[in-house]
Amino acid sequence: MVVRVKDRRWQDLGKDNISLEKLTRHFETHNRSEGKSPATVYWYNRVLSYFHSYLREQRLPDTLGNLNMDVVRDFILYLQTKKKWDGHPYIPSNGGNLAAISVENYVRALRAFFSWLYREGYTADNILGQLRPPKVPQKMVQVLTQEEISRMLSCVDHDTSSGCRDLAIIVTFLDTGTRLSELTGLPIADTHLDEGFLKVMGKGSKERMVPIGNTARKALQRYVYHFRPEPLYPDQDCLFLTLEGKPMTGNGVKLMFQRIARKSGVRRLHVHLCRHTFATNYLINGGDVFSLQQILGHTTLEMVKRYVTLASAQVRIQHRKFSPMDRMNVGRVGLGRINQSRPSNGNPLAEKRNQAGNGRKPFARALTIEESQCRNSNHRVGSASK
Repeated sequence: MVVRVKDRRWQDLGKDNISLEKLTRHFETHNRSEGKSPATVYWYNRVLSYFHSYLREQRLPDTLGNLNMDVVRDFILYLQTKKKWDGHPYIPSNGGNLAAISVENYVRALRAFFSWLYREGYTADNILGQLRPPKVPQKMVQVLTQEEISRMLSCVDHDTSSGCRDLAIIVTFLDTGTRLSELTGLPIADTHLDEGFLKVMGKGSKERMVPIGNTARKALQRYVYHFRPEPLYPDQDCLFLTLEGKPMTGNGVKLMFQRIARKSGVRRLHVHLCRHTFATNYLINGGDVFSLQQILGHTTLEMVKRYVTLASAQVRIQHRKFSPMDRMNVGRVGLGRINQSRPSNGNPLAEKRNQAGNGRKPFARALTIEESQCRNSNHRVGSASK
């Protein structure tokens, strides 16, 4: 007797026993097929791998049926108390906790993963649909000053191959505001030095043109024409290469910035600070937010508005120089006199001072515009009659 196997439906499958590791592989395949950048795919995998390690450390089951809101909230609390670089094989921990923005990014990655589980039918509901990322303090970034930038550049020996390359990297960061991944992945074919622009590939595989100034162009030309080594392999066409001819990596650039931070004494120096410095100085020097948005590669103006706040202190200084009313030659018209006497509060010396001040000859009343014009006309008439 032949027993027919029942045709099972997707809704009837027992998906609660699927392991997190298997779901992570499916999620990676989905992200790659969607055309997401390798950096985005790597970040999702890293967050889920870290989440999986947390479950093993806490002796919690890693199957889909045991993943709920409470488990994720406990993971968030664990992240908020975790020491930065704790357990890293190369970078020692500095004793500080993870930054709030890092915790927020972890939460956003988990929300994207659980949203994908819901869309694919692995879960009946979006488990993290009501989860909100923790608030991130909106702190003003202290950008690099001209004195700090001068100290940084003076620490680089531009007469050597590595020094000329490092100088070109720093100047390009400060003059264009490009991201680390955009500069390390920049092909030399997209470096249009004669035309004065770079063609970079930004987030979301969006290509844009970034203009460069004369200083950055000279630094890049000196590196390309005189010090750039031959690539180790013919298919390596990155602009910035190591002394051996290999492409510069993001970690290599970060280590270079750490060396310059120690030599120059600018301890707070890091790569992304150059991007903040460029954007702030661009607005201070007269640039507008719309062109800044295109240069930085932001899709909306929301990310650009924070640089307006960073430039507010410098804007106040500019206002003192170019105040409309201060630059008008209206003199003291309509301003009147300011009473400079101060309360004595029973102090005999203060009373004597106020009496002496009140006994002075009062200031002449400021003329109105009409009175000034009338006096000038009478003076001209009197002069003509003489």
